[in-house]
Formats: sequence, C-alpha cells, structure tokens
Amino acid sequence: MTAPVIRGVNHIGITVPDIEAAKSFLVEAFGGQVIYQSFGPRDPPRQGPEFERAVGAFPGTVVRAQAMVKIGTGPDIELFEMHGPEQAQPIRASDFGITHFALYTDDIDASVERFERAGGTPLTAPRAIPYATEKGPGNKVCYCRMPWGTTMEFITTPDRMAYHEQTDLRRWQDED
Repeated sequence: MTAPVIRGVNHIGITVPDIEAAKSFLVEAFGGQVIYQSFGPRDPPRQGPEFERAVGAFPGTVVRAQAMVKIGTGPDIELFEMHGPEQAQPIRASDFGITHFALYTDDIDASVERFERAGGTPLTAPRAIPYATEKGPGNKVCYCRMPWGTTMEFITTPDRMAYHEQTDLRRWQDED
C-alpha cells in the first residue's frame, strides 16, 4: 500500500473574540485578503453536541462566524469567532500544542513595523536566528502577539543556512 500524497499545509485555524476586528487586523498587518466568510453574526450559529464532537469543542460553545483569509503564498488563515463557557487564554511557547505560526518576509523590519501599527505587539526587535543550522548574516526572526493573544513569528532567511550542508531537503522558501 502506498502512502497518500500530502501536498502541504492548507490552512491554520485561529479562534478570535471578534471576527470583524480580526479580519481588519489581518488585512492591515499582513496585507491579507478575505477570500470568503462562510457565515456571520446575522446567520444561525453553529452549536450543539454534533458540532462539539466533530471539532472537539467544550460543551456549550457557540460559533458565531467563520472566514478564510489569504496571506501571501502560504497556508490560509481560517478565523472562527467562538464563545463558550470555558475559554482558555492563548497558549504560550512553553505549553503543549501548536504555539505559533511563522510568516516569511523579505523585509522583516518593515513587516514588524506594519504589524505594530496595525495593533500587534512585537515581543522583541527583529534579531539574528540563534540556531546554528539556520544562521546567516541576514537571517532574522521576530516573535509577536496579535491583539487577541495568538503568537506569530516573522522570519527572513536571505542567506544560505548551514543545514544545506547536512541534507538535500529544503524548506519551502529555500527550494532552488
């Protein structure tokens, strides 16, 4: 039996407290484009045991809106406005699970500045990548928080990385 072909990451789902504010932020901060909104606050919400079981939501959770946003050439961002009786704060880097997503940029300083103007919070200034496998004179990262608390990372790697000497495999932005 052959393994199924996985083409790549299709989208990243993010739960937000206000979908309109989140869409505006993604457009302003990243140049995102709203592809579609499946349903909104004026439509009947998604809720109930079948929904909760299908997505693993806490009992009593209500989804008021869903939208898909395109950012660059990477995976799309699927936004959900959910409200429930038990909602945890966004996870931190030290928590188990997906802790962040990264956006590649050719100009990390300008991208972080735009992100901040849109209402996001950089955790540091852009800095050199600390890992030997990814170091290069212009290779930098900057972790940031979105207004609702989700952590994201800007990354730029214009210079050859040391891992290129260890394998023929390449990260998507390094493909020759």
